Amino acid sequence: MPDTRLGLQSSFYANPKQEMVQTVDKSMSEASPVKEILYEQIDSISEQKIQTEISKNNTVDMIQHIVNNCYPKIIKLHGDQHENFEVLAESLMHYLLTNALIPSQRKVTLKSVEIDIVIPDVRTLVSSPKDALVIFFPKTKNVDAILESLKRIETVQPTKENIWLVQKTGLGLQYKTYEIDNGCSFSSIINDISAFCASRTQSKFKIFKV
Repeated sequence: MPDTRLGLQSSFYANPKQEMVQTVDKSMSEASPVKEILYEQIDSISEQKIQTEISKNNTVDMIQHIVNNCYPKIIKLHGDQHENFEVLAESLMHYLLTNALIPSQRKVTLKSVEIDIVIPDVRTLVSSPKDALVIFFPKTKNVDAILESLKRIETVQPTKENIWLVQKTGLGLQYKTYEIDNGCSFSSIINDISAFCASRTQSKFKIFKV
């Protein structure tokens, strides 16, 4: 059964041109050591406390706190560390987007291009790319593989500055990048998303908690 703490959504949008097929990422609802570490940390803080911090616009400190407390446990896990930490970041993003009431769609496919997170939705991405964000979690340090994925993403999001990467450590790519290491610039991503949405004039952007 999916864990609702990640705010998994399975809404579907009718599209007569069949440009978009939305899918639920089953892996996000399956157990994994990384997500278990995140769940334990969320439970230790309490969802009510997290929602209070979001309402007070304290997301930077809160994200930093969660990452700092998860970090020593995740670093001990087997497997690729870039993948492990970017899974942490993506899982935490799903949770925070839901609790901050920020419109988003997760794990969607548009014209055969897989998208991790799109804000506010695919319809906006198709009709007005400048008003939509695509957030990409590479889960690898292979630059060639990342660039190939970005090339595909640019076919559906031609506004390059609206493609944001989240990485354990930045690899010097010419895209807006949030790092988990090196000061955890990732901690500011919810504030930056909120600022981006506030700067748009489209009515679909509602008033958020943050």
